[in-house]
Amino acid sequence: MINNLETRYSYVSEYLFINILNTINGRNSVFTDFLEEEGLMGAWLSLMKEKGLLNSKQVDKINESPIDIKKIQLFREQCRSFFLEPETQSKFLENLASNTEKAPLFFDKEFRPTPSTGGTEGLISLITYDMLTAHHNGLFPKIKKCKSNTCYALFVDTSGRRKWCSMEVCGNRTKVRKYYAKKNSE
Repeated sequence: MINNLETRYSYVSEYLFINILNTINGRNSVFTDFLEEEGLMGAWLSLMKEKGLLNSKQVDKINESPIDIKKIQLFREQCRSFFLEPETQSKFLENLASNTEKAPLFFDKEFRPTPSTGGTEGLISLITYDMLTAHHNGLFPKIKKCKSNTCYALFVDTSGRRKWCSMEVCGNRTKVRKYYAKKNSE
């Protein structure tokens, strides 16, 4: 199921926070919110564990309490707005740091964080930590939205030239559309 789940996302990143932002998709002109589908939050956590972005201890702690999907969706939309709408950025970083107060993080010997409480607050705390680490490392200016009109994915552009979340999916589709449009107009 995990491999099947991974293919549903436009883009799976090496960053936990990018992956929660990409739990919406617009393939084939149909908008899908993967957080609304029954059981997919657990499957998403398993995928993040498989990708090495979460460990067993973190997932077990998160699963100790229920996850309020509506709160995760609201958090996701606030985060997406931060990256897509510059006018929302001023207060966002201040509010972001307060998320870890609801579920303080404890660190093991390898400096891996584990939230003090599970459920919604624990998951948001881990995502917030990942975001604040990325911000500290100067990653935020490199986060872009995929140029495909049908894709909602955000990605990290380390080269400064990248246009699509995935060349294999969105880039190829865009180039094929342009090729056939040009060929048909001749």
